[in-house]
Amino acid sequence: MGARTARRRTIPFYAPRRVPQAFPPSYLRARVRPLVPGLLANAALTALAATPALPEEVRDAARQRSEAEGAEILERSQQIFFDEPGLDTLLIRAISRSARRLTTMGRAYLRARIDLRLDHSGRAARMLPLVPRRGYDSLMTSWLAIGTALGQFRGGEVHTHTYHDSGVAAPEGPDLPLPEGHPTSQVRRLDAPTSLGDMAADIDDLYWAMTWGQSLKITRVGQGETRRWLVSLPGTDHMTMESTPNPADIATNIREVLNVPSAMRVGVVEALHRAMRADGVPRGSWAKEPVLICGHSQGGMIATALAAGDPEDVGVDVRGVLALGSPSRRYSIRDDVTMVSVVHDQDVIPSTDGTPQRVSDHRVTVGRRLVRPRQGALYYAHSSSTYTETVRQVERKTAVAPWGRVPEAVQRLQEFLPRSGEPTRVTIAEIWQEVLEPERRDRWDTYIALDRPDWEPAEFDEDWSPAPLVTLPAVELPDLSALQDRATHAVEEWTQGVATMTDDLRSAVDDTLHRWVPGTLARSGRVGDDEGGSALVDQGRDEADGTGAHPPTGGSTTDATEGEAP
Repeated sequence: MGARTARRRTIPFYAPRRVPQAFPPSYLRARVRPLVPGLLANAALTALAATPALPEEVRDAARQRSEAEGAEILERSQQIFFDEPGLDTLLIRAISRSARRLTTMGRAYLRARIDLRLDHSGRAARMLPLVPRRGYDSLMTSWLAIGTALGQFRGGEVHTHTYHDSGVAAPEGPDLPLPEGHPTSQVRRLDAPTSLGDMAADIDDLYWAMTWGQSLKITRVGQGETRRWLVSLPGTDHMTMESTPNPADIATNIREVLNVPSAMRVGVVEALHRAMRADGVPRGSWAKEPVLICGHSQGGMIATALAAGDPEDVGVDVRGVLALGSPSRRYSIRDDVTMVSVVHDQDVIPSTDGTPQRVSDHRVTVGRRLVRPRQGALYYAHSSSTYTETVRQVERKTAVAPWGRVPEAVQRLQEFLPRSGEPTRVTIAEIWQEVLEPERRDRWDTYIALDRPDWEPAEFDEDWSPAPLVTLPAVELPDLSALQDRATHAVEEWTQGVATMTDDLRSAVDDTLHRWVPGTLARSGRVGDDEGGSALVDQGRDEADGTGAHPPTGGSTTDATEGEAP
């Protein structure tokens, strides 16, 4: 019998997502280069379709061809990003680096105006400290300022209204009247959720509510000290730049990644307060009631932002978060919060906050590798229905193998769910905003007037810092201080010995000179009456003078004697 080889399941590791700083900019360019010819051709067709000088039939043909080519390019780009997870992270980081370069130039310009005393209005001095230093923050802040200045982001006052309350008996309830002009909701899931998968499925149903604003489902579970709240919160409703009555838009996305309170965040807190007030919770306890939020995409960002702040400051006590495909890694949740982040490997939306696939807190991340569909690969990867199926799989695996970090975190979230026979109350609310009249504003003044919270996001490397080709082992050098002391002492002894030898040599030379140099011996020996000595001295003088004459001995003796006499 042949041995059966067991297939070992390995967790996929996508290096561009985990360590994007290790990939050079050329890596991204090489991957997206096949899209460039099609994009250029599509841009040319779009320009032809917008040329008034051409005949109408030519413009219509160019427009149709441009739309067809655009759909094909979109499908190809989805396949490229789906097949190689991590290109989304590299793309966002490349855009952020470009924004940081522009920001650096802008800061230099503002500083030059101040130094040259050209800032007569003081605008540059007010604006300089407000310019972000991070590339991603600069990109998002500039986008928010430009959209607001051009009159695209013009959301006004936020309103909430409950249009379904299971705690209101007939004939007044449970369906409550809507504000005038608001369409009837198409929400079908009105029962209390009994699993985390049900909360995710409620989000999928809320996307099709067809209401004026954004709908969310709030469920009160238990009573008294065991009372807790469940919230199912959908994500972005539309991607148009212009504001609509539904505040789940691009402006909210930008504000949330910057941790600037958005209209949706204000509406969620207000809807929760409304539900608590209807249930008889005193106002002073609103920030003490435990809340679990299941949010998809933008909804997960709002849930994480509320879980990162102090309950007294944000207005609610979010203790559990189930985030589905949410770009929320810039936040750091509180220590008492349990968070499970479900992220599909091929979903590009969680990477739009410019962070790698790493976290700075204790949240638990659950991934799932998908199979690429024939069409709409990225839509499928980010779909709320796809995430609903993933959450149900996680719960099934937790029930089978309830050990490890992921099952323990899932079980803590499941403790919020209603138990058998526990009373519940389901309310469905709508959040909408007033749309102000379009107004063009000065971009610089708008930039200065933007809200900026006192908040530091989780820090990750932005620059390309490749890993070395060879990693040398760490070598611990010995302590050389004792050896250095010994060497210093030896040098000092050698120097002292050399100095002693020099002194001895100098003394020997002096003694020799005193004994042999002419005149010195005569003066020291008193040789005036010594014939031999006189002859020696006279010979030395003759050789020194270069003459052969010998002066009288007495003269020589007399000179020496006189010179020595005191």
